[in-house]
Amino acid sequence: MKSEYHKQAKILQAMAHPARLHILEILARAPACVCDLIGQTRGRQANVSQHLMVLRRVRLVKATRQGKNVQYELARPDHINNMLKCIFGDSQAKIPHEGETKMSATTNNGVWHGIPREEIDWSPTIVTDRCVGCGLCATSCGRGVYAFDYETNRPVVAAPQMCMVGCTTCATICTQDAIEFPSQGYIRQIIKKNKLLTQSKNMLRANREKYEIGPRQPAAA
Repeated sequence: MKSEYHKQAKILQAMAHPARLHILEILARAPACVCDLIGQTRGRQANVSQHLMVLRRVRLVKATRQGKNVQYELARPDHINNMLKCIFGDSQAKIPHEGETKMSATTNNGVWHGIPREEIDWSPTIVTDRCVGCGLCATSCGRGVYAFDYETNRPVVAAPQMCMVGCTTCATICTQDAIEFPSQGYIRQIIKKNKLLTQSKNMLRANREKYEIGPRQPAAA
């Protein structure tokens, strides 16, 4: 009997951290990769990965590999959702009820703001004549877009549809300017055509508790 109490206490200890509660709350809405969790929690990659390890250790969270990418999700969604509702009460109405479809408006489930990801031609192109094979793009991308060909000593775009729409981070950090993307005008046409500005404003109004900035610290005298 004592061992069972000890086991359950470890689960409660794992949850007893603001960042880990935030991660569980995010995963209660939809599975997410580390990159998504970093963006939503505004945490550092090392810290988010460490919190995920703690949650996985007590089997609150499980990881599923999808190609080059790893998705995290609740290991026991019904039980964990009930625990989160007990903790947050009515203030967490955004946590899905049992059986409710979980769908992100951005990049989860192969869509971006309701647009199937395969319909958006946004992914990096490597200019081989400029590439020196440093692999910084592959080791920096948290979404598994790149793989590395050790025989040719060159990175390759292995999963183009895992690229975050509009993200050009890998091109920014490439010191040889060997990575290119479609023009910004292409993305802006998609935004205009699909009226995404209006959609975004509606999302902000409907999910104020999700997007609102936290309490500000008073300015130093």
